[in-house]
Amino acid sequence: MGLFLAGVPSAFSIVPALTTPPAAAVTGPGPGTNPAPAPAGGKVTAAAAAKPGQEGKPAVSTAAAAPAAPEMDQRQREALDFYNRGLKLYYARRYDQALVLFDRALNLNPASYQALNGKGATYAFLGRYDEGIALIRQALALKPSFEYAQFNLGLANELAGRWSSAISAYQAAIQLNSKDTWAYFGIASIYGRQDNVPKVIEYLLPAIALNPDAKAVAREEQDFAPVRGDPRFQALVKP
Repeated sequence: MGLFLAGVPSAFSIVPALTTPPAAAVTGPGPGTNPAPAPAGGKVTAAAAAKPGQEGKPAVSTAAAAPAAPEMDQRQREALDFYNRGLKLYYARRYDQALVLFDRALNLNPASYQALNGKGATYAFLGRYDEGIALIRQALALKPSFEYAQFNLGLANELAGRWSSAISAYQAAIQLNSKDTWAYFGIASIYGRQDNVPKVIEYLLPAIALNPDAKAVAREEQDFAPVRGDPRFQALVKP
């Protein structure tokens, strides 16, 4: 899948939030709102770019900027501002610059689960999988209900080629939000690489039902190359 930081994501050819995640899996993949529809021509969500070398999937759960809560102190507000600025750089694939701002956020507020998730998703796209997964797990330890981090955990594992762990994480994201289009899509794409048509259909069906744009994304997704000639897949994704 591709970028789904906080949202959507190619390991997908992941997302935020930092879902994103993409599409991140960020305030989510990123990390903040439900994934936005993927634009025509790829799995990338509206706010996320595809993973380098892979067209399509959201990079992390698509994430909107994280709002400041009334009870936040000044340092927490400043940390959130750095996070939101870093999230924009992440979606622009300016990873090194994004990391600088996520680190500034964490220096001000080490308990910023959003920044931990964002930094973890960024590391995953830079190939630093173990470090990225560890950071995303820290975010989930601080906020277990943070679905965009859960999505990004799936995305990071998918990028690392750890398909069983990726599927488990995506399924956990679905448990947190049964309408997470790109978590279903992420699972379907992994089964696509394994040439498992029944499982592809099982998970791609709900993704398309939730977001019809997923059909066009699936037609272009390279992960489905092993099943692209199957009549069942063709019938599901036909325009």
